[in-house]
Amino acid sequence: MMRCFRHRPATLARRLAALLCLAIVASPGLAGGAPRVYDAPAAALGGAAELAVPPPPPEYQIEDLGWIEFAYHPSTRDRVRPLIVRADALRAELRALLGREVLAAPVKVRIADIPAELDHLVPGGLGRPATAVSFGALRLAVLSATPRLGLAAPDLDRALRHQLAHLALDDATGGAALPRWVHEGFAVHAAGDRAVLRAQRLSVAALRSRLVPLADLEARLAGARETTTSIAGAQAADVIRFLLEGDRRASFARALDRLRAGAPFAAALEASYASTSAELELAWRADVARRYGFLPVLAGALLLAGLLVGGGHAAQRLRARRSPPLPALRRRPRAAPELRSRPARASTAQLVATLGARQRVEGDGDTDVPKVEHNGQWHTLH
Repeated sequence: MMRCFRHRPATLARRLAALLCLAIVASPGLAGGAPRVYDAPAAALGGAAELAVPPPPPEYQIEDLGWIEFAYHPSTRDRVRPLIVRADALRAELRALLGREVLAAPVKVRIADIPAELDHLVPGGLGRPATAVSFGALRLAVLSATPRLGLAAPDLDRALRHQLAHLALDDATGGAALPRWVHEGFAVHAAGDRAVLRAQRLSVAALRSRLVPLADLEARLAGARETTTSIAGAQAADVIRFLLEGDRRASFARALDRLRAGAPFAAALEASYASTSAELELAWRADVARRYGFLPVLAGALLLAGLLVGGGHAAQRLRARRSPPLPALRRRPRAAPELRSRPARASTAQLVATLGARQRVEGDGDTDVPKVEHNGQWHTLH
């Protein structure tokens, strides 16, 4: 019995280690060999038009807004309700971005509690690990409220924006075949995925002259484990940002019209912007240099200013500690003022009597003779 008890912890530890390794290998964010599922709708499912979207599980709650139907696990209700409230505003943003009516036909959104449930929400299953995928032919977007391995809760709002952006771009082009970097770049840009991190990556790449040529962007994006944070994904989103910025948005809308009419992507882009692909790439690189090139310089200047200010304060504190303290000034206690009694003022009668006595003394040398005052005159008594 004692021998069996000693071997159990080691066996259990080996099994847990094996399960952990298996989970890490299966994770898309940590595994090195498992690529991320391609969530651009045009390449997600072959022959998807012939498939039907399976009904949601019976325990799922359903909210139908006419153009979009939400079906979600009850445990995700508090996180899904804000998405339902902002759904119409999100569609309006995508319409303004693309310059045309999109997402008019009904769209289905399925939100699972855990990633394992996604296989039951997609016809035929996903086949690969994923937490958010959209299918243009099915007009379907599936999301998971929790990530694999339970590392951090995903941002459902940005995930929904990302997937609906794929579907909206499919609507705008009529399902035309587009390069993956265009689909993914537009979705990342529309959703605002990790904008600060993307700007940082572009800034460093621009300063080091490591921007990927647009001709190689497709291959680099296909080999990236995480398209949003990779330099290829950041560059794809920024190229779309450049093509949509300011007056160029009208040219982008014309390119969508040509794509819808069957023109290849490169030809539609060059005709709409009246520039060759090489000229567009040079213009974009110049814009990146102006937009992101100053960020490290600004950050370095701010850091240097902070160090100078902090160093000055530290030096003042150090000098204050080393210098001897000044002797405190001693104050002599002030004596309480002496209260002197003031003589009472003499009354009028007393003053008259005093003056009269003085006159008698000065005017009459015979001070021993009695005198009487009558009507202001003095009379001697005999």
